Amino acid sequence: MKFVRWIDKLNESVGIFSAWLVIPMMSIVLYQVVVRDIFNSATMWTYDTLWMLYSANFMLGGAYTLLHKGHIRIDIIQEKLSFRGKIVFDTMIYLFVFFLPSIVLTWVSAGYAYEAWATGENLSTTTWIFSAGPAKSVMPLAFFLLSLQSLGEVIRNVHSLRKRVEL
Repeated sequence: MKFVRWIDKLNESVGIFSAWLVIPMMSIVLYQVVVRDIFNSATMWTYDTLWMLYSANFMLGGAYTLLHKGHIRIDIIQEKLSFRGKIVFDTMIYLFVFFLPSIVLTWVSAGYAYEAWATGENLSTTTWIFSAGPAKSVMPLAFFLLSLQSLGEVIRNVHSLRKRVEL
């Protein structure tokens, strides 16, 4: 269980960091509004910076949300199950909805990130011509953290089944 506590602490820290990304996002929006409305000028970099920060905020918050049981649950099915049935059901969800897809997405997105860094790819969706490496590197990191957290939840559930204790 020490490994599970380490995963929880890691994802708690990353989730808190992710939440703090809202402050620079709000600052950039405020700056853009002032520059546009008061000085009648526009900046090209604000939109691009905002979507990159929001993407990081959203992606890195996934494992934190799983840690705090914030993802959508199928309560209609769960409320009809016994204690043991709920744990088995949750374990299957963690394995097949979170863990396995996260492993695949970590692998695939790591390839995209590597290619972006290796080729010096620039984002084509931006007028800022920013390097794609940093933005694409968030994806494998986020999916890896989500896979770790789902593995931690599976371990926690198996432990709970063995010890017959409620989570």
